[in-house]
Formats: sequence, structure tokens, C-alpha cells
Amino acid sequence: MEASVLLKKLGINPDESVLLVTAEKAMENLLETIEEYCPNLEINKMTKKDIMTLFYSYANCVINYHPESDHQERGALIENFEMLKRYGLTDDDYESLDFC
Repeated sequence: MEASVLLKKLGINPDESVLLVTAEKAMENLLETIEEYCPNLEINKMTKKDIMTLFYSYANCVINYHPESDHQERGALIENFEMLKRYGLTDDDYESLDFC
């Protein structure tokens, strides 16, 4: 059975979004985590490309990590740690972010 057929049979619009996080909400969540775990990160100096890279990682982490203890946001920051070092992160910040 096709997914769209099954969804329609159940009365679910197959084109309906299942997970939606706006850029604003993602940035709010990331900023809260940055403030707590790596306040030296100069996110206001990041390029659009780097912010979008961080957003894509955040989207993946929303799927892969549970929301407690800022795991999703911390996961996105760790995944992009080398890039974020250009904006003020240090190796000490990595230790603060790493929850593994």
C-alpha cells in the first residue's frame, strides 16, 4: 500500500507537515543554549551560509535527540563546532556542550 493512500484512508492530508520549526523559533532555542553553554560565541558575526548550516544541523538533531537538557541545540552546536570556532568558541566550550 502506498503511504499517501494509507494516510488518505485515515483522513490525514499527505501534504500536511509533521514537523515544523520556524527559523525564529530555532534561533530562539539556539540562542538560549548558546547563552548557557557557550556565551563567547559571536553568533551576530556569522554569515548567512553558516547560520543556515547550523539550522540544517538543528533540524537533524530535532529528529535524533530528545528535547531534555537542550540536547537538540547542543547537538547542532557540537556538529558544527569547527565552523563555530571562527566565531569565538574554544575547546573549553566543547567540553561544556558535550553531553555524551
